[in-house]
Amino acid sequence: MKINYKKTELANGLRVITAPMHETQAVAMLILVRVGSRYETAEWAGMSHFLEHMFFKGTSKRPTYLHVSKELDGLGANFNAYTGEEQTGFYVQTSANHFAEGFDILADMLLEGTLPEQEVVKERGVINEELNMYLDMPQSHVAEITKTAMFEGNPLGRPIIGTRQTIAATTREQLIQYKHTYYQPGEMVVAIAGSGVEQAWINTVKKSFGKLSNELRPSFEPHAGGQKEPRVTLASKKTDQAHFVIALPGLAKNSKQKPVLQVVNNLFGGMMSSRLFDEVREKRGLAYYVGSGSEEFEETGAFFVRAGVPIAKIDESVSVVVAQMKRLKTERVPAPELKHAKENLRGRFSLELEDSLAVATFLADQELFLKKIDQPQTLIDRIEKVTASDIMALTKQMIDEHKLTLGIVGPFDDKNRFLKILTA
Repeated sequence: MKINYKKTELANGLRVITAPMHETQAVAMLILVRVGSRYETAEWAGMSHFLEHMFFKGTSKRPTYLHVSKELDGLGANFNAYTGEEQTGFYVQTSANHFAEGFDILADMLLEGTLPEQEVVKERGVINEELNMYLDMPQSHVAEITKTAMFEGNPLGRPIIGTRQTIAATTREQLIQYKHTYYQPGEMVVAIAGSGVEQAWINTVKKSFGKLSNELRPSFEPHAGGQKEPRVTLASKKTDQAHFVIALPGLAKNSKQKPVLQVVNNLFGGMMSSRLFDEVREKRGLAYYVGSGSEEFEETGAFFVRAGVPIAKIDESVSVVVAQMKRLKTERVPAPELKHAKENLRGRFSLELEDSLAVATFLADQELFLKKIDQPQTLIDRIEKVTASDIMALTKQMIDEHKLTLGIVGPFDDKNRFLKILTA
């Protein structure tokens, strides 16, 4: 698999990645900015996310949210934005003949957003309800409390959305200052993929973003790590099911062991024929949803398992997952299982990159953080080279019972009960 792309760097440091795709009639435009919740102070927690919302609230040319949304809806566009710990993204995906209009709206939002005072006041209420929604979703809530416990004392552990206090305290002046500080062209990537004329895309980006100037280089507080004993965090509330996450420190974005972890994650809990799905759901009937995943940040990461189980069987469920984790570092993965996990990754990767937005995201993510782009085939080749010995070496290094963090949402309040399971 190969993506034909071109990288153009503007004089101000903004990087433009273009990838014509002749087999589609759509075009995706993604603007990725290197800023997220880990760049925030405790007092300004949630600022990245709040600002992301506010970019949709009108510009000089399009005075209100309705002007922006009606124009995009009129194009039949797929559009949205998202905020993470380390990046904020804005995208518009349209039919190729609407590229110029779609990009004009996207650029106008980011460059000419007026951030109206009355909209800031209203958006506090909107975001507070978004927070309430997540708190009422146990799967989201348990992931959040586990992350907070795991990255204790570091901005990575704060909720991306912020807190009720910081949301209520956010002002228009702070949002303007935050945009000025972090939306620097040298910390931005514009990726365009799909049907269209590549040079016309580049010229359009230059016209819109070429005059931006670099004034600051944002930074964040690195995560020191050093966890020496297991941690348990509980959100005690009445539920019909116990939801839990077990997490361990993972890998950084630039780690050479990422292909190994991809294979480990896939065979462990990344597919319906994985070990966790088989052991926890099919053999024992303990869960409807169960699986594993990983997150990579610039200098650290997280490997985790999540599941929803009967309240009466929470102890058994946690014990089974911990036992399966330990098995990864004590038993070599059989050759057929290893081959199966690799083939699954290859197939899913191919399917994902059929979409223009997925291609734009694939290219932009790598360029923003690594400043280089590996072809899909290069990544697949690295996965193919992973051996059972590589898996054993990584899991022995990574799966340390002293570094487990367990988060549970359900009617429980005894941390020691669960610490005993983690240390058994």
